[in-house]
This record gives sequence, structure tokens and C-alpha cells, in this order.
Amino acid sequence: MTFSWHVPQASSGLWALALTWFSATVANAQPSTFPPLPLDDARIQAVTFHPVGQPIAPPVVSLAQSQEQGVLELRFDDMTGDYTPWEVQIVHCDRHWQPSDLHPSEYLQGFYSTPTSDDEASFGTKVDFTHHLLRLPNDDLKWTRSGNYLLQIVDPYEPERPLVQRRFVVFEELCDVDAKVGEPSDLALVRSHQEVHFTVKERNYSLSDPYDRLTVTVVPNWTWSRAITGKEPRFVKGTEIDFTRSGHIFEGGNTYRFVDLKGLEFSARGVARLEEHPDAWHFWLETDERRTYDYFGGGQDIHGASVTHNDRLDPYTGSDHVWVHWSLDTRHPLAGRDVYVVGALSQHECRPDFKMIYDADRGLYTLDQTLKQGYHNYHYVVREQDDRDSAGQLLDVEGSHAQTNNLYTLVVHYEDWEGYDRVVGLSQWESNP
Repeated sequence: MTFSWHVPQASSGLWALALTWFSATVANAQPSTFPPLPLDDARIQAVTFHPVGQPIAPPVVSLAQSQEQGVLELRFDDMTGDYTPWEVQIVHCDRHWQPSDLHPSEYLQGFYSTPTSDDEASFGTKVDFTHHLLRLPNDDLKWTRSGNYLLQIVDPYEPERPLVQRRFVVFEELCDVDAKVGEPSDLALVRSHQEVHFTVKERNYSLSDPYDRLTVTVVPNWTWSRAITGKEPRFVKGTEIDFTRSGHIFEGGNTYRFVDLKGLEFSARGVARLEEHPDAWHFWLETDERRTYDYFGGGQDIHGASVTHNDRLDPYTGSDHVWVHWSLDTRHPLAGRDVYVVGALSQHECRPDFKMIYDADRGLYTLDQTLKQGYHNYHYVVREQDDRDSAGQLLDVEGSHAQTNNLYTLVVHYEDWEGYDRVVGLSQWESNP
């Protein structure tokens, strides 16, 4: 079902004023204290990192799960054409994603780094690459504590310079978390935003002094630049810590757009033209339009994720790297603002290599970028040109609607007496499944 807000012509000026005020409100509503991850090295592309068998799930695992259930899978392509024995390092971090004070021997069992365990050359593709696979934990490397972690891919000859970094969380179930999404108390945000209400209840681990030692972070769609963290509980009653209406308010956003690159014999939905060139395939997507007031809730999305696949060969070694050509019609250039294509394909960040260029001759924003064959979700995110730190905002192009189905991850950190930020609980749910 599609729900639309129609703007009356007679009140277009009022809507313009409201949109201006709303844009400023949204732009200032989502400050993030977490540092963005550096850009991936160009030699390594098509990085995916998720629990085994769950390609669209965020990389979170329980410390107590068995070897079969608590395993993360890393895949990536080496584009150099030469064999390189890439290695993976694991770094324990505090709740702010800074390296913790723990020595690797205090949070790892086995080696401090491990080579990728499996590699295979591409087959039947125009672009040659070597595909690498690693599952963690394994016999060579296991984590022994919960917490925030950074996975780093490094060149063994330059191990001090990470080429790729990805976040993941290892959690324990030492408390109970009851979370849900409701309406914000601010009436101006009821139609456009979602507020996360939750309680944390002690189970078999004491959460003493929660105002100083307990930190809860809520992350929408694994987008850490939009995460809200560090809010104080509304009250503490016995073993229950209440965060209802404590300020965890998020843009509802809109259903993710998608690009389907699985087939090379025919154009999939959303693809205007498909061409084979001597060195690569090219996908020209249909021109997208602004949907500020239109809610597209009828179709399922995968919360910004990317899945590698093709219709003919092995999904990992037979999926080609192709050129994708985006175009966006905003009817006029957005003065003083930049537009980015954002999703897992850009690490959920406004990346310079995914910034669109305004083509004055065509009156369109355009982007040409390579992706691996598969199914990719994305949003158009707008950010002020002099802003290099924020997540940007969705309202200008995508709109923001309270009905949107978002995937929330709630991480409960506690400053443990052993000197590290322990993840004592985690909850993950969809707001409007």
C-alpha cells in the first residue's frame, strides 16, 4: 500500500516554510560522537561482513553462542591481479569506538592476527579479481570478552596501516532489554519521526550506579553516524532502569530504493539500459525523483544492505564488477548542499566517492560508480557543503515518515570493574515489520 501526502497549491508557501524549519530541525537532531571509518583501500572492494547465513543482518554475535551459531563471515575481492596474503586483525574498543586499554592477550585467544583462510580466482567475469573468505572466530583466533570490536584487513608487510575497517559487536545476555518504537512526544514530529522507548532490567549482573557507568546506544539500520548514545535514564526503580521518552528520536526516513544488478541478459526493474563494453558491463538506472511527501511503504527493503548474487554462476567468484550510472531529478540544484548515494555500498556514510555531481545541461544529479553484481539498497542523503562530520538528512529528497520500517540495534554498555566497556545486553527489532 502506498501512502502519500498531497501539498495543497493554495498553501504551498506555508509548506515551503515548514520544510525549511523541518530541514533545520532534522539536521540538528542527530549528532553522532562516533568517528567515521576511513575509506577502503582501492585494492580491496565488495567487502561484506555479517553472521554466517544471514547476509542482510548486521555483524553482531553473542559471546556465549556455539561455534556454529556465533560466527561472522568476511568476504572481499582483491582487485590487484596479484596474490597477496591479506591478514585480519581484531581490535577491542570502548563504547566510543576508540581502542580500549586491554592488551590483545586479554580479549583474544590464539593469534593476534590471522590470514584469510580461503581464496579463489574469479571465473567468467570481465573484471578479474581474487575472492577471499574468512570466518571468525576460528581455531586460530577467538574473542574472549564482549564489547565493540574493529575488524581490520592489513597487508602483512605493513600491518600498522589498516586497509579496510568494519565494526562489529560481541554481546552478553546479562540483562533484559524491553524495547519498542512509539510516537515522539513533540507533536511536530509525530508524522515524521520515531522514538525508541526501552527499559533495561538487571538479571544476574549488578548494574550499580547506572547514571555514571551504564551507556545505551541506539543504532538505526546499522548507521552509526545516526546513532544516539549517552542519554540518561528517566528513572531507576529497583532493578529496572527506564529510558521511556528519554530523547532517542530518529528520522523515520523512507523505504530504501534498490538497484538490481543480478542479471546480464536482460534489464531488471529500475534499469533503463544495460550495455556490454569490452572491459565491463554498464547499468544505466532509471532517473529517480524526489519523494519528500510520498511514503513508499508497499515494498520490502533490506534496511540498506547489499547482497552479492548473479543469475548464472557462483555468487562470489562469478559475479562481475559493473559500472552503475545513477541520475536524480530534484527539479533544481540544491543550493549550498551536496547529495550522496548512501547504503552498505558506501559503508552507510556520506563518502566522497559516492557524492553526486550536478549536470546543468541535463538538469540532473549524476553518479558513476562500480559495484559488484547483486542487490543493493540505497538512499539519497543531503548534507551542507561545509559539513564534513554529520550524517546528513533524508528529508530533502527521501522524505521522513513515521510509518517506515527501520531496523534498530540497541547496545547496552557497562563500565566493568575489570576496566573495559562490557556489552551486557543487546536488542534488535524492526519498527514496523
